[in-house]
Amino acid sequence: MSQLIRRPELPIKINRETPPPYLYPFTDYFKGFEKVQAVRSVFGDETDEVLGKLKVSFISLKFMYMGIRDEDGNIAVGTYHLRHSDLRTLYLDVVHELFHIKQWNKDKISFGEEHQKFMGDFSLYYSSPIEVPAYMHTVREAERIGMPKDEIVEYLKLGPVSPKVFGKFLKVMELGRAKSTPQTKFPVRINRKAPISQFRFTDYFQGFENVAAVNTLLGKKTDEILDKLKVEFMHNSFMRIIPGEDGHLLVGVPYLKKGDPASIYLDVLLSLNMLHPASGKSAKGEFGGSSIEPYRAMLNEAKRMGVSESEILEHFNSQRFLMSRSDYEKFLRNLGLGKLSKNSSQKTNDFAKTRRASKD
Repeated sequence: MSQLIRRPELPIKINRETPPPYLYPFTDYFKGFEKVQAVRSVFGDETDEVLGKLKVSFISLKFMYMGIRDEDGNIAVGTYHLRHSDLRTLYLDVVHELFHIKQWNKDKISFGEEHQKFMGDFSLYYSSPIEVPAYMHTVREAERIGMPKDEIVEYLKLGPVSPKVFGKFLKVMELGRAKSTPQTKFPVRINRKAPISQFRFTDYFQGFENVAAVNTLLGKKTDEILDKLKVEFMHNSFMRIIPGEDGHLLVGVPYLKKGDPASIYLDVLLSLNMLHPASGKSAKGEFGGSSIEPYRAMLNEAKRMGVSESEILEHFNSQRFLMSRSDYEKFLRNLGLGKLSKNSSQKTNDFAKTRRASKD
């Protein structure tokens, strides 16, 4: 059903009825893992059955790598990571995620609760009772296949973290414990061609061509741009609305279904400013890969609408996740906003065990 936003200045409708998630057989894209000893040691005689039932979904988000879908225990895979990362990295990521599958199957409630904890404070990731054993298992396999210590350390570097926390984590990993048997050929094959389902923006976001801020941004091409715009749906609890890697919008389904219409509007406006900056130049810069200007444009519109600063900050969760605390505070200062509260929760993207972005 569509819900009318009862604001004279926002004559738009949001269709909250979205298509079901598209899931594909794990073995169609990750072949041969049932023969890997590091996988068989986790599932034993159930290996073939577990992998045969396992599904994967794909997300075209550049800083998305792999993770467990909390709602069904399947694996979510970032398409950029799948296309561009080297085979060894993908191999180890799959080994890591399959260890998580075992944890989820054993106690999905506990798994979800632990996942929620470090999504609120990412520093807890490095001491998480679900992540530490999974990484120890992955590190042993990395050593077994001959991955040098310095490359393992680089592989383990995730989001911004203090040297003290990361150093403690490395000690727990006990690097150098396993015997190395270097190999250049892995007994697996990975299909890097992942399907992505996209839908018409105007089927779900109607009337945006009548909004003054959208017309100011897109000008005479407003109707043309919105008619051509596509959306991709992600079934996770943390995603809001952000630009995808090929010029479309990524939309979090729970957010679309339950989010405040004004908030949804501001996220769409921010994304449009990123995809079609008013300057006509690419919106790239130092802040999480984007210029400050799209955020400033959204901030000005939010203030015009009377949105509070605390509500505005919720639109910057992806920047908070991608930046160190000091960089994020610099980002806020450049926008003329207050400092990050020590007790503010760090709501970040679900599923993302974010390592350093794969390079072009």
